[in-house]
Amino acid sequence: MKKFEHGGQIYNADGTTGNFLDFSANINPLGVSEKIRTAIIENLDGIKNYPDPNASELKAAISQRYKVDAENLVLVNGAAEFFYLYLNVTRPRKILIPVPSFSEYERAARAINAEVEYIFTRAEENFELNLAQDFTGDLIILGRPNNPTGNLISIDAIKKISNSAKILIDESFIDFLNVESAKNLVSEKISVVQSLTKIFAIPGLRLGFAVVEKNLAEKLNAAKDVWNVNFLAQKAGVAALSDEKFLADTRNWLQVEKEFFITELKKIHGVEIFEPSVNFVLLKFETVELAKLTLEKLRQEKILLRSCENFVGLDGRYLRSAIRSRAENLKLLEVLANSL
Repeated sequence: MKKFEHGGQIYNADGTTGNFLDFSANINPLGVSEKIRTAIIENLDGIKNYPDPNASELKAAISQRYKVDAENLVLVNGAAEFFYLYLNVTRPRKILIPVPSFSEYERAARAINAEVEYIFTRAEENFELNLAQDFTGDLIILGRPNNPTGNLISIDAIKKISNSAKILIDESFIDFLNVESAKNLVSEKISVVQSLTKIFAIPGLRLGFAVVEKNLAEKLNAAKDVWNVNFLAQKAGVAALSDEKFLADTRNWLQVEKEFFITELKKIHGVEIFEPSVNFVLLKFETVELAKLTLEKLRQEKILLRSCENFVGLDGRYLRSAIRSRAENLKLLEVLANSL
């Protein structure tokens, strides 16, 4: 498995989509909301025009939803774009990355030839970051919640780490939870990026934003492609951010389904569960061989899980599973139990 390969690989060799039940990507199983569908259909003819380069309507919607100033915003074509943009502009020489974590952090760091130092967390300690260790570097990149472990680092911990290094916080899954965001901490030392593709089930459309200190926002906005967020993505984002019911329904679904899914997973012999804060679960199998056989058996049943063998700090014993609808989760649980 290639080092920077991701989940969501539902495509055949010819580019067509396979008919898979995809637990390898952590997308909201409630799907695309009616408000987003309506916005795309009603604005479809607008693609004959260039998108608004300032994305003023979308910025206003983000400002209202997250209580941040528009002058602190940088809009991006998914959160992954921001890692490259931010690092290209700020040029940190030494970047600290707690692992395991999302591979695009390292990939973006390697793209500017920065020195990368891993901070290893341990399964025996539930992958919690040890705050007593040294955080000497120009920048530390933190997932909150972290992918693939599901850990949620506290606001107090972020404040403590910021005394030693600048922090870029990835809150791509934060809207699945009803918790305080780190956006309230944004300063010269703390920046926050958030994807909107997971929570609103639009990864194919690509949309995200960052909240950063005002002067940095000006530099980042000057350095990016002027039309990096397309017309339909802007309209979909405005519609999505006004849909409080969809967000409430998502959080209610996750609260119920996560408890059910974890409870049932614990009944399956041969698998260790790392309880997450969010909509995916890290699984550890007794052996690499057992994990690979399980992956293959699931694929034969047209079910995809995410192998974690290419995450730094993990190996082939680890798989990651999204949490989906009750019917889909029951299907996965049945095949898992039979396989093991």
